[in-house]
Amino acid sequence: MSNTDNLTSELAASGPPARQRLYTAMWRWHFYAGLLSIPICMFLGTTGAIYLFKPFVEPLLYRDLQSVDVGDVKLPLSQQLEAAQSARPNARAGSITPADDPKAATEVGMRTPSGENLLVYVNPYTGTVTGELDRSRMFMQQVRDLHGELMMGKFGTLFVELTACWTIVLIATGIYLWWPRPAFRLKGVFIPRLRQGSRIFWRDMHAVVAMYASAIVLVLLVTGLPWTTVWGGFFKEIQSTTGQARPLAAEFRVPFKSVKPEGARPLSLTDAIGVAHANGVTSGYTITLPRGPEGTFGFTNRALNLADSQFLFLDQYTGEVINQATWDDHPVAAKSVALGIRLHQGELFGVANLILMLIGALAVIWMSFSAAVMWWRRRPPGKLGVPARPADWNIPRGIAVIILLLAILLPLVGVSLLLVLLLEKAVLTRVPRIRDWLGLTVS
Repeated sequence: MSNTDNLTSELAASGPPARQRLYTAMWRWHFYAGLLSIPICMFLGTTGAIYLFKPFVEPLLYRDLQSVDVGDVKLPLSQQLEAAQSARPNARAGSITPADDPKAATEVGMRTPSGENLLVYVNPYTGTVTGELDRSRMFMQQVRDLHGELMMGKFGTLFVELTACWTIVLIATGIYLWWPRPAFRLKGVFIPRLRQGSRIFWRDMHAVVAMYASAIVLVLLVTGLPWTTVWGGFFKEIQSTTGQARPLAAEFRVPFKSVKPEGARPLSLTDAIGVAHANGVTSGYTITLPRGPEGTFGFTNRALNLADSQFLFLDQYTGEVINQATWDDHPVAAKSVALGIRLHQGELFGVANLILMLIGALAVIWMSFSAAVMWWRRRPPGKLGVPARPADWNIPRGIAVIILLLAILLPLVGVSLLLVLLLEKAVLTRVPRIRDWLGLTVS
């Protein structure tokens, strides 16, 4: 009997043979999902942990560009904008963000003809350009791109989503495997056994740590799903259909247009700011500049305190308010998503939130690493190391319902299960050497 089969005998719950077969089947599911997810989980955990520190790292990396000496009087924003435009005459200014901090530079967003997305920094007291950054090459932006799409575009986002969905399955099956049976005990369930050999040590360090961290990891996974392509796309459709989408003014791409009266001239930036202030817009906003004759002035304040969020769009000719929204205008689902995003990024309730999410990210790394160690140490020579498939295994009705629900709630899980099933039936079970190595034989 292989080491893996010995472990199955030790860990399987005592009871009827049907329950033992169910346990083995759940372990196989957990094993395969974990083995496929380990590399991406470790990668996502690492990049996620790094990105949590963006508010602390970026001010240090770009201090020379973003920090200025405090002067007497700040120049008008229009003059600061002109300074940035003079420094980059071939680029188009798309936004300007005046800093609340008197020691911070004004940030002007610009796009070059070649498609570079630049951030140009201007000293608000002198009008001097302190430097520029290519947004796509900023350290934390690269970390974010790695975390969200593995630097592979839309295909990468699907891969990340698939891994996240299967990690939810891993947590569910892991809880089933961890659940104390046949009787309650502390050691091996709530307290790791550190002096009973390396096999028990690694098993407990994986299972017990996962038990304590699973709730945090599940929060990370669920709050990340609204950003995904498939699940997030379906969820947005449901929000739109049920009237739970965020207000149009709070969208990142808005459909509003200005209407140019005969002979009218656009408002100056100073006048647009005056209209925004008269309509209750407070500091902390980014101004989106009109693009073309139908463009609008947009004042967007995605405040760290969500209750202070403000969104206002003005006709560039008349100054008329086209649309506006505050936090109170967000329906329940939209508020939940926004709160979840802030929670995911460690920004919702200060340093405590950051520490909590950091624990979750580190737990993902540790669970992946310890699982890899367990697999490597226990795998039989020449085999993958999966316990043999139970003979006469029929999926219980309850498990079938769970699989169906998972396929509905997590579409990529359903699609991947179907593809694996087809691959197994059409190819893997037909080649004896592959079938034996993958553990597709029956016990």
